[in-house]
Amino acid sequence: MNVHRMPGLDARDPLGFLAALGVLRTLSHGDRSARLHWERDGSYVAVVTTSLSSVIDALWEDVERSRQGDPAIDFALDADRKEQDLKHPPDAFRKLMRSLVNVPEAAQFVAAYATGVVVDGSGQTKPTSFHMTAGQQRFMDVIIDLRDKVTRRDLEEALDGPWIGRDDVKDPRWRAGSERLRALLSFDPSKTKAAVAAGAAWLAFRALPLFPVVPRGTSAVTTGFTGRGRSEQFTWPVWSIPLLESEARVVLGLGELERMTRGERSRRGIVAVLRSSVQRSSQGYGNFTASIPV
Repeated sequence: MNVHRMPGLDARDPLGFLAALGVLRTLSHGDRSARLHWERDGSYVAVVTTSLSSVIDALWEDVERSRQGDPAIDFALDADRKEQDLKHPPDAFRKLMRSLVNVPEAAQFVAAYATGVVVDGSGQTKPTSFHMTAGQQRFMDVIIDLRDKVTRRDLEEALDGPWIGRDDVKDPRWRAGSERLRALLSFDPSKTKAAVAAGAAWLAFRALPLFPVVPRGTSAVTTGFTGRGRSEQFTWPVWSIPLLESEARVVLGLGELERMTRGERSRRGIVAVLRSSVQRSSQGYGNFTASIPV
C-alpha cells in the first residue's frame, strides 16, 4: 500500500475537507481498499492510503472519463436555466432520478442534488445546501465549466498547495471566507475576478454523494447541515484512523457531533469537530465562514 500525504487539503477549510473526500471517492473506484485520514501538523493534513501507484493519474483519468460522458452532469447541458440550477419542477426532477436508477454512480450524485419531494416557496425543487450560486451563476453551469477547464496541474496544486487559483473558471463558492467584502478591501471587488482553486473545487464536487439530501417534514436536509436561512451551519468530523469510503460515509452521517464527549469521539477515531456558518446575501449567493472547533 502507498501512503500519499496531501498538504494542500486542510480539513479546517470546508473546500479542503470536501476535496479530500473527493479524492477518496475517486480512488475507491479503482481501489476499494483506499482509505483517508488526517494528520495534525499545525493544520489537519489529508492522507490517503491506496494500492494505486499514482493518485494524480487516477484523479486525472476520472476527469477524462467524465468529459467523455457523465449522466450526473450531462443532463444539464441542454436543459433550461431552472434545471441547470437544480430547481426543477418536482415531476421533472423525479423523472431524472428514475432515468438513472440503473446508473448507481450518477444516481448517488442526483440524490445529493435534491430530494424530488421538498419544494421551495415558488414550488420548485429545493436543492442541496451546497447550492451557493445565484443570479447568472447556475449550479450545474459552474460544475460543467469546472469539468471543461480543470487541468492536471490544477489537481496537483489542490493536493500539494499552495492554492494560487485561476480567474477564468466559475466558482461553486465552497472555500471558507471566499466572499470579498467591499468594506474590507481597498478596491471594488465587483470589478475584478476572484481566483478559484479549480482542482480543489472539482474534487469537492466529486465528494457530493457522501452528502445526500433527505426530506424532513417540509424541509430538505443536507447531510452535515443544521439550521435554516441565516442560521444555517455545516459541521464535519476530522478523523485520525484511515477509513474506507463506506466507513467515512457512516462517520459523516453521525448526528449531534458537537454533543459527543471526548471519549465518544475518541472511540470513533474523531480528533476534531469543525463548523462553518453559511452566509447568504440578499441576492442568494452563499459562502462559508472560517471554521471553528466545536
